[in-house]
Amino acid sequence: MEDTPSSRLIPDLPDEISVQIIARVPRLHHLSLCHVSRSWRSLLLTRLLFTLRSSLHCTEPMLCLNIRTQRNQSPWLVLNQGRCDTNSLPSSPLPTVGSACVTAGPFIFVLGGSLSASGVPSNVVQILDLRIGGQWFLGPRMSTAREFAASSFLNGRIYAIGGCLPSLEAWAESLDPFDRNSQWVPIDSPVHMRNKWMHGCVVLSGQVLAMADRGGVAYDPGQSTDSCSAWGPVPKRLDLGWKGRATVVNGILYSYDYMGKIKGYDAGIDKWRTVLGVDKHLPKFLCGATLANLHGILCVIWEQRKNERNRKEMVVDWAGIRVTDLGSEGLHGSILWWETAALGVPYGSAIAHCVVAEF
Repeated sequence: MEDTPSSRLIPDLPDEISVQIIARVPRLHHLSLCHVSRSWRSLLLTRLLFTLRSSLHCTEPMLCLNIRTQRNQSPWLVLNQGRCDTNSLPSSPLPTVGSACVTAGPFIFVLGGSLSASGVPSNVVQILDLRIGGQWFLGPRMSTAREFAASSFLNGRIYAIGGCLPSLEAWAESLDPFDRNSQWVPIDSPVHMRNKWMHGCVVLSGQVLAMADRGGVAYDPGQSTDSCSAWGPVPKRLDLGWKGRATVVNGILYSYDYMGKIKGYDAGIDKWRTVLGVDKHLPKFLCGATLANLHGILCVIWEQRKNERNRKEMVVDWAGIRVTDLGSEGLHGSILWWETAALGVPYGSAIAHCVVAEF
């Protein structure tokens, strides 16, 4: 039976063509589009639309901050280029301390952490669906409670590493975030690598790199998940140079040193190189800047420290840097923007998580 015009997404057009049209509409209009009809709303919430937007190169990045206030509140905000304010997202139903955070498509996964009400580490997985306004729901619980774990997304799976007792077999585990029936799968890991506290995690050269207090670990999911041979130490030079929050942009891992200079690690040559051209324009990031990859642009976010005595609201500066690899001449950065944003939260709050979702 053929669809009648009244049952189609757009009358007089086949649904195959209509889906192609809707997929090209900028994300900021999606909330309005969901009010057109139930079928439009259903389409906007399907993985089909996300997959199609990805294939059409129509996905748009969204830089999200999770703020920890002194009153144990945990609001989520969106930084918008060209605006001095932020968009508010729904707060998580279970505020946590020491949770891990990772994105997969339009979803933010908040893994474990100590529940603010009890102070006890949990295995709860909270998921924020950023489509059409944002909505929280609970995902499958991890095999064990975690606090200050490492997490990442690689090749269609989410990985959670550490943050629990070293004796547990599920010290590392993974999940398919797009399968509603998926459960966490433990990953074999060497016992001697487990006695670590994680403070950072990235994906670099097809490996999950989890940085710890005593030597980082590398996991290659391309090898068998039931073999400890998939694990190993991170390169020593990388381990010694990674300070603070890091991110990977175009295959280069970026961090900053004790002098506040931004530098990039190239795994191909096992070398750190300072990003030139930005020193005179940006402050020294000795107070803990946050780095993020915003669609190929290196973003640096830091709390503004001017006029601290009279300040009642947390204010951040953030800059977008396009980094060019000039080979033997090093890494050169060009500042595309530098903006200030008032976060609408009390002064004295801190950035707990900074993630980029793209859909």
